[in-house]
Amino acid sequence: MMLYPALSVWPQEVLYRSFLFSRYQEILSTPATRIVGSAVAFGFAHIIFQNWIAVILTTMGGFLFASGYERHRSLRLSWLEHSLYGCLIFTIGLGQFFYTGTAWRHH
Repeated sequence: MMLYPALSVWPQEVLYRSFLFSRYQEILSTPATRIVGSAVAFGFAHIIFQNWIAVILTTMGGFLFASGYERHRSLRLSWLEHSLYGCLIFTIGLGQFFYTGTAWRHH
C-alpha cells in the first residue's frame, strides 16, 4: 500500500486525467464528455483483471476522480483522492479484484 500511490495511482492520474483532458480537449469539448470519456477509458483499462467488478468499480471511481479533476484541475488532488479510495478498496478486502500478485501461479 505504500508503493501503490506512487507506482500505480500517479501514472494512472497523469494518463486518464491530465493527458486525456488536455490531448482530447477538442473532441471532449464539454465537462460532461471529458468526465465520461475519462471514466470509461479508466474503467476499460481495468479489463486486464478479467472480472466485471474491477471494471464497474473503476468506472465509478473514474467518474469521481474525473469530476474532481474537472472541478479543481489539480492532479495532486485527484491523485490523493484516488490513492485514498484505492487503499480503502484493498483494506476492506476488495483488493482481490484489482491485484493478481507477483508470484508465479501453477494451475
